Amino acid sequence: MPEIPAAGVVVFREHDDLSEVALVHRPKYDDWSFPKGKLDPGETVPVAAIREVHEETGLRVALGRPLRPQRYPVEAGRKVVHYWVGRVAAGTDDDVDGYQINDEIDEVEWLSVERARERLTYPHDRATLQEAADVRHPTTPLVVLRHGSAVGRSAWSRVDRERPLDDTGRTQAVTLAGLLMAYDVGRVITSPSVRCVQSVAPYAGMAGISSEQVRLLSEEGAEEGSVSALAAETLRDLAVPTVICTHRPVLPWLFDGLGARDPKLAKGELMVLHVRAGEVCAAEVFQA
Repeated sequence: MPEIPAAGVVVFREHDDLSEVALVHRPKYDDWSFPKGKLDPGETVPVAAIREVHEETGLRVALGRPLRPQRYPVEAGRKVVHYWVGRVAAGTDDDVDGYQINDEIDEVEWLSVERARERLTYPHDRATLQEAADVRHPTTPLVVLRHGSAVGRSAWSRVDRERPLDDTGRTQAVTLAGLLMAYDVGRVITSPSVRCVQSVAPYAGMAGISSEQVRLLSEEGAEEGSVSALAAETLRDLAVPTVICTHRPVLPWLFDGLGARDPKLAKGELMVLHVRAGEVCAAEVFQA
């Protein structure tokens, strides 16, 4: 039975000292659910999640910690819906009154958790709501990224730090920009090596952020104790969603300082650590 991937978000806001959840009504099915939908061709799951929320509510959201996916049979196979806790992205509006209703979504409402539980049509959505409510407290993403695919060492005659991304790596950098946007990354820290700088450049340019180039994260400048200390300090003082881009030999020292298992990232792969009060609450890995 083929799996049909989809993505959605349980979006929270605090309103009059009360936690509220965004729900949508689909007239075709006459049901109330969370904003969600199927992936477009070539789309990553986190990017699909924030796109679907925007299309179905008008809200621009940032992803928090992941939830257990829902799995249920549909006519074409087995649907797998990946969910996250989400919040309205920094600097954007949480008003849904101006949403232009359409044939797919004809109502969008903010409801208290209790009223949302009563309004939701399906038991699996009520279970997801309970899980989300239990972990709804905001977390801050810390993204660890291995640079994208680069021109091979044997094909490069100049100094290694100037070795650029290849065609695959440049495509990965564009995909990475969408992934970093899904987590509303506000700080970019990178090795000064060209292949790292180029991996985060599309996102930094799109977000209007200046990359912080740290020699300690380069292959030439890395020292085990110093890299681990930098990672621990970043984790402890994490104030905004942050990405750190570096190289394979440096990653084990970085993860050691974060107190996280090294997932052996491939080129263009990233790990998102969801942090609250200096502690990692959840982690997930995506390939660009």
